[in-house]
This record gives sequence, C-alpha cells and structure tokens, in this order.
Amino acid sequence: MTSSAKVDSSKAVHDLPHQARLLREALQSEKRRVGFFLGAGCPLGIYDSNDEKSLKHIPDVAGLTAAVAAGLSDARQKECWQKLLESCKSTSTPQPNVEHVLTQLRTICALKGGGKIDGMSIDELLTLDLKVCELIASTVGKHLPDHHCSYHRFAAWLRHIERTEPIEIYTPNYDLLLEQALENYQIPYFDGFVGSREPFFDLLSLEVDAIPKRWARLWKLHGSINWVKRKDETVYRKYPPASGEKLLIYPSHLKYEQSRRMPYLAMLDRFKAFFRESHSALVLCGYSFADEHLNEVLLDGLRSNRSVHCYALMFGKLADCRTAANHAMRNPNLTVLCSDGGIVGTKAGAYRPVDPVLIAEGCGYTQLAGSAPESQLGDFHYFCRFLETQFGVERHE
Repeated sequence: MTSSAKVDSSKAVHDLPHQARLLREALQSEKRRVGFFLGAGCPLGIYDSNDEKSLKHIPDVAGLTAAVAAGLSDARQKECWQKLLESCKSTSTPQPNVEHVLTQLRTICALKGGGKIDGMSIDELLTLDLKVCELIASTVGKHLPDHHCSYHRFAAWLRHIERTEPIEIYTPNYDLLLEQALENYQIPYFDGFVGSREPFFDLLSLEVDAIPKRWARLWKLHGSINWVKRKDETVYRKYPPASGEKLLIYPSHLKYEQSRRMPYLAMLDRFKAFFRESHSALVLCGYSFADEHLNEVLLDGLRSNRSVHCYALMFGKLADCRTAANHAMRNPNLTVLCSDGGIVGTKAGAYRPVDPVLIAEGCGYTQLAGSAPESQLGDFHYFCRFLETQFGVERHE
C-alpha cells in the first residue's frame, strides 16, 4: 500500500454489541449468501482443552519462514535462501517472508536461459523450491487436536445451519485443518477436485457450479500441501505426497498467465464471483491484509458491488491494524472490528461502554468494570464460540 490515512479514533464512538448483533443477523439469514475468508491467524485460534490459551498449533507466516530457514541443512541451499531473502528486502518489505522468497525464486526460474543469476543456477533454485515446499508441508501438515477446538466448532455450526445458498470458504492457508474438521462432522464439501484414489482438478465443475447447494465450497487460494503437479502439468490431490513430487504451494503469478487450468486462477475466479451476488456477507478472520494481490480482489469486489458487506475481524488494537483501517476508511461496506475500536461506515472510533450485565459467554466481547468493551472476534477461538451460541448450546459433538 503506497498511501496511508491517519487512524484517529478520538471523535467517533461505535456500539460493539450492536455490531456483533448485525454480524449475527447476517450469519443467521437463510437466504443471504455468506462467505468466510480464514487467514493464517486462524490456526493460532486452536486453544488447549481448557480453552485457556493458544497451542500455537501451526505458526503464522513469520513463524513458518523461521521454520523453513531452520530446516535447510544443506549449506548451498542455505546460501541461496539467504541471497533470495536479502534480494526481497525493500522499504515496503523490510522483513520478507517465505512467500516473498518463493515469488522471487520462481520469477528467476521463469527467465529463459541456462546461466547463473547472482551465482545461483536454475537447477539449484528448482531444488531449493522443492525443499522449501517440503519443509512447509512438514510444518503445517498437522492434525487437529483430539479435544473440541475452534475448527470443530466451526464445522458444527456449518452442520446445523439451514440455507438456500451454499457457504463459501476462502483461505490462503496450505494446511488441511478445515478439511479434517469438515470430514469429522460429515459435512459434504467441494474443493475443485473429483475422484477417489487420486482426485483430479476439474475446472468444468467449478465453472458449471452444479454442485448441490447443501455442500460447502472450500477454495484454497494459495494452494495446499495435498496438491501435486504431474510432469504433464495436470494437477491432482494426494497426501502425503511422494518424495520429490512438486507441491502446488503459493502461486507464481506468472503461471496464472501460462495456464487457465492451474487451480490458483480458478480459485481466485470463485472469490471474484462471490462479489457478484447481491447483499452477500463476507467475514474475514485471521487475515492481516498483508497480501496485496488478495486485497486487490477483495477491494475491487467491494467497490463494484456496494450491496456486499465485509466484516473484517482483526486480532489486535486499531492502531496496529493500519492497512485494514485505511481500506475501511475508503470503503463504506468494509467494517473493521479490532479489540479496542473499529471502522464503521468509514469512521474510526473507540467502543462505547455498555452495561456489564449484558455481557455473556460467546457474545464476542468482554468488559471490565468502568471500561469500554473489548472485541474478541478477531481471535478464531472466540469467533467460533460466538458462532456456537447461535444454537443455544455449549457443544456439538
């Protein structure tokens, strides 16, 4: 983002309980199309069995970058990784992550010629690409814990709702936590692949969209640790992949232009299509607005259809969520709810104190005596507790 607006929450005040009710009403509407955008912060919302603290089950992008760097045992691969990391640094990207490195690496490999670039050969970079994807898969390829956690609550909510339109779930995460939760609760879903032994990517099924409406849609915008590309460029789903198989993790934008059949582009098309529906509601959780490519799709969609409303549930204070706040101050149909304040109708403001008696478990916020409420909705753990209260019961197992 090249420009920045000042976030001044000293003038306006917002009613957090009212915003929580609006969000609940949007999710409860049977006919309204609802989508979820679940970012890298959601796995951090997996708490222990006492619901007291995050297990840090899967790291965020910064943690994943550190894990990949630590996992490189070959000296030459470490050297190439460090060169790529340094080349990604800029004023706007002072601390590049693994996704920046993969983008840089694949851009170099896409250049024609067999010579070396900054002392690195194409073969060395291709080998590093395979190793980085292997390390990503080993880091994020974890199962859900045995106890009832946020992902189970999310799946339980999906199982109990009744809708005339299917639920759309978009995620840039590579892990298989959503798939495990949906399957544990026997929720049918479609992710662009069909088949049994080695499900293959079927573009026609996405374009025709003849899947039963009771099936959820799961669109993995940055690939998955169970997407594998064969030598003939076809893509299928397999987990765990065989040693040396090319995983489709984090897209190279050059490939978008090369092949219409690459899953990345088809998944982005599904995200764009969501904004064509009138009066749809999109809920973002665990997303920091750090991906400019995804931001562009999101913001273009909101600008092109003002009847679509997006609720961005942020983890942290308003002053620390400047990118999200700047976008919300320019787009009236983007509501940002941070822990201590938000942007509603393009106006930044703190939350108005409310009667503590009104606060109950799962309402999405807390309040200490004599202070303003604090939103919990940006934490995926508490957001799923918020969803759970729609049924008036504590657990769904």
